[in-house]
Amino acid sequence: MKTVPDAPTEGLSRAPLSEIIWIALQHFRASLAEAGLTLGADEARELAGAIAEGTARAKGDCALRHIAAIVDGRLSRLRSRWQLDFAASLRADMAAIGPWSSTAEYLELANAKAEAEIDIALGSALLAAAGRRDYAPYLLDVLEQDAGDCDDIDAAIARRILLHISGVDGARVDWLAQLRRWLDDQPRDSGA
Repeated sequence: MKTVPDAPTEGLSRAPLSEIIWIALQHFRASLAEAGLTLGADEARELAGAIAEGTARAKGDCALRHIAAIVDGRLSRLRSRWQLDFAASLRADMAAIGPWSSTAEYLELANAKAEAEIDIALGSALLAAAGRRDYAPYLLDVLEQDAGDCDDIDAAIARRILLHISGVDGARVDWLAQLRRWLDDQPRDSGA
């Protein structure tokens, strides 16, 4: 009898934390390379492991600063272009964003919005895992948009990182409420 393979999000719930971080880091490898921070496959795995262990240094710190600049730039662009914060952007219907006069313009706007949201979600996961708790609320925004179901990869990554940094037990029925309480208890300016 053939069994149905795990959905990618189910696999993420069991993968080692360093693998989750490595997946998110892959998203930024091209941007890092453009900034002169080339990470080979082994270096990327080492950095992911160091972030998971809380020991990222030198090149890792530089990479994380670059990722923070990307995330901050994307957040700023959402505010300046569409007057949206991250949570509102996740909820926003493309019909409410514009104006556009052609299908090509619509697709360009939709792509820009989606890329910003992905950069913010995955960048915030990396930064929160590396100790930047000021990026953790963006992960909660991802989870709340997903209704806590973790049906998409960004939400599954957000869940794993938030559970790791908060110490909340993901097997509890009220894990999402506990994450909200944990975030409410965090100092407002906890950036590095």
